[in-house]
Amino acid sequence: MSDNDNIARELESFYRRYIEIFNRQDSDRLIECFTHPYAAVSGSRGLMPVATIDEHRKSFLPAMEALRNRGWARSAIDAVMAWPLSEQLGMIVSDVTRYRADGAVLESVRACYTLCRDRASWRIATFVEISPPFQGPGDISYPSRR
Repeated sequence: MSDNDNIARELESFYRRYIEIFNRQDSDRLIECFTHPYAAVSGSRGLMPVATIDEHRKSFLPAMEALRNRGWARSAIDAVMAWPLSEQLGMIVSDVTRYRADGAVLESVRACYTLCRDRASWRIATFVEISPPFQGPGDISYPSRR
């Protein structure tokens, strides 16, 4: 197996663990999944840098509360694609469906992440919203249920 394949597996494994932590709403473990500083990028708000762990914690808790207030109960990965960019850098594009407690779909989202290896662990350095009809890196079609 090539280094490329091994790194791609590591990236995908990291992301699956990240979504598990997100679903548990474990803010301490979730924050450990990020570099500090890290940045979020959206079409509506532009670049939003988060410099410190304390700043991250202050933004995460209200964001999770807002998601729960919209009816969110859990998220499930529909697809995850990973590309090693070097031994220490990678990119992930993921499709996730967010569900309500009754199992109804709240929304489907696509995001692109860049990750850096920090010692033996991968950490998110940036994440970017991808809004339909745009497909993002790789020009990968959306899952059919969108």
